[in-house]
Amino acid sequence: MTHPNESRLALYAGNDVPLLARFRIAIHVRGCDRCNRQVEELRGIRDWMRLQESETPAGVRWDALASEMRANIRLGLAAGRCVEVPEPLEEPRGLRWPAPAMALPVLLLVIVGWMVQSLQPPLQPASAEFVVDASSSGIGVQRDGRGFTLLQPRNENVVYSVSGEAAGARYVDSESGQVTISHVYAQ
Repeated sequence: MTHPNESRLALYAGNDVPLLARFRIAIHVRGCDRCNRQVEELRGIRDWMRLQESETPAGVRWDALASEMRANIRLGLAAGRCVEVPEPLEEPRGLRWPAPAMALPVLLLVIVGWMVQSLQPPLQPASAEFVVDASSSGIGVQRDGRGFTLLQPRNENVVYSVSGEAAGARYVDSESGQVTISHVYAQ
C-alpha cells in the first residue's frame, strides 16, 4: 500500500488539495489508521497555531517595529532608483521553434529507417537445385533446405510417380470411394 507523503497529508489537513486528489487521499485516510492519526495531529497543530496567532506577545513595541519597517521600505525604494536597470529586450513576435520541432522527428525517422535497412543482410540468390520427393507419407519438393510435403492418408493402394520436375500420387479413398490425384511441381 502506498501512503501519501507528509506534505500531501498536511495539505489535505488544511483543505488545500484539489478535489480529485482530496477524494483519493480521503479514501486512503479512512482505511489507514497511521495516516488518519497523522492527519488528526496536523489538524491539531493547525488549530493550536491559530490560537497562538490571536495572542499578542508580551514586551513587543509595535510602534518601533512599524517605523523600522517603513524605514526599510524607503531605503529599498531609494536603492532601486539608484540602480539603472536596462529595459528587457522584446522577444520578436511569432514562433521560431515549430519548424525545427516538426522536422526533427521526420529526420530521426529517416535515419532510423536507413539504419534498419542497412542492417539487413543482402538477399542471397536462390539456388536452382531442388529435390522432388515421394515417400510413404506423401509427396513434396525442397529447395535450399526449405520445402513442403503434401501428406497422403495411410493407404496401401497409393501409386507414386516421379518424373524430372514433378511428383504425383494417386489413390482411392476407402471411405468415400473417390479417386484423389495430387501433383507437386518444382519450378
